[in-house]
Amino acid sequence: MNWHKISIHTSVDNEEVFTEFLTEISNGISVDYSMDIMKSGVEDFDNKFRLNPDDYPDSDIRLTVYYDESVSVDEKISQIESFVRETTNLSDKEDVKITQTVVQETDWENEWKKYFHSFRVSDTFVIVPSWELDDHEIKLDDRLIKLDPGMAFGTGDHPTTSMCLKYIEKIVKPEHKIIDVGTGSGILTIGAHLMGARDLTATDIDELSLKVAKENLELNDIDGVDVHSADLLKNETSKYDIVIANILAHVIEMMITDAYDCINPGGYFISSGIIVEKRDDILAQLKETGFTVLEILEDNGWVSILAKKEA
Repeated sequence: MNWHKISIHTSVDNEEVFTEFLTEISNGISVDYSMDIMKSGVEDFDNKFRLNPDDYPDSDIRLTVYYDESVSVDEKISQIESFVRETTNLSDKEDVKITQTVVQETDWENEWKKYFHSFRVSDTFVIVPSWELDDHEIKLDDRLIKLDPGMAFGTGDHPTTSMCLKYIEKIVKPEHKIIDVGTGSGILTIGAHLMGARDLTATDIDELSLKVAKENLELNDIDGVDVHSADLLKNETSKYDIVIANILAHVIEMMITDAYDCINPGGYFISSGIIVEKRDDILAQLKETGFTVLEILEDNGWVSILAKKEA
């Protein structure tokens, strides 16, 4: 199958505005940052990644969405163009560039493998792609997350994911019942399992992500995880000790109340995917709902929050 690829090159200041809009008209978004932006946010960047600068924007960011052949790409481009014209709070609107190409599915599924390599994400968590397992030198206390993220979000290198793993490393106990909302590649569920948790649920609205998550759980020899499709916590009836949501700020806002209702007294809410400009709004809503904020991590303009529902 061929896929329509629509890319939008724009100022990094427009990332949130475009992300919210593209979420409404597509099932998934990828964001490519210029090399300068990426290097500023990752320690030891050149040892972790072997990137071809030609694959990344020369400056700012490029947002990309994909549609299968059944979708009218002209209609989607028209929607994006209308959004650009009508949205008053876009920075450097005149410099927004929209391009469209056709890509083969096999290229889409495998191209990223050239660039993703093993790296340490916290004190004990180490991310290792399956094709580097034989070459990785494992230390005694390492918790190895074997990962083939494919097209699902979550490789551990993005600050939102790595900060969540740091919280998981800090608070997860074997007795905890945990739900990972918007699981993506399944990386956070795998991290919780490595901390000893066994009562695990992983949900996502995207069927491709669920497929990839199941494959990564199998790759890590993990079974017994309830992996299923769900729209956030809207229809959730179970109670959990920890709710994890590494999504986007405006989605976090929609689910804070549901998260509070789903968490057992004394339980935790790990939220991430929050840009720094939204931090105070999210913190205010968490506190208003009844959560106690325990810790805030920030990395390269992204924020992760650890909150607790007091007993």
